[in-house]
Amino acid sequence: MDAHEDPGPGGGDGFAMPGARALVRVDAPREVSGAADSGGASESQRLSAREAEVMSLIADGQTNGQIAARLFLAEKTVKNHVRRIYSKLGVGSRPAAIAYWRAAR
Repeated sequence: MDAHEDPGPGGGDGFAMPGARALVRVDAPREVSGAADSGGASESQRLSAREAEVMSLIADGQTNGQIAARLFLAEKTVKNHVRRIYSKLGVGSRPAAIAYWRAAR
């Protein structure tokens, strides 16, 4: 941002496309209590709303491709969500993540 530009009431927390008049605010994703929440996990270990949604679909037996189609995401994006879910839950496989998720529910 140039020194002569006014960031507006939201400060410099957003971005605007050239020629756009509105400032688009970029906020951190909301956190939801999920499977990682029940084990006394720290705030940073909670699943985001999207991760919980993906994990629920995994637990229903859907593949990454099916999840991607259902949520209108690229399969690579789903793979990234799955990787973060495994990390947050402390598991290394789909069956282990499903078992953890079901036990926490």
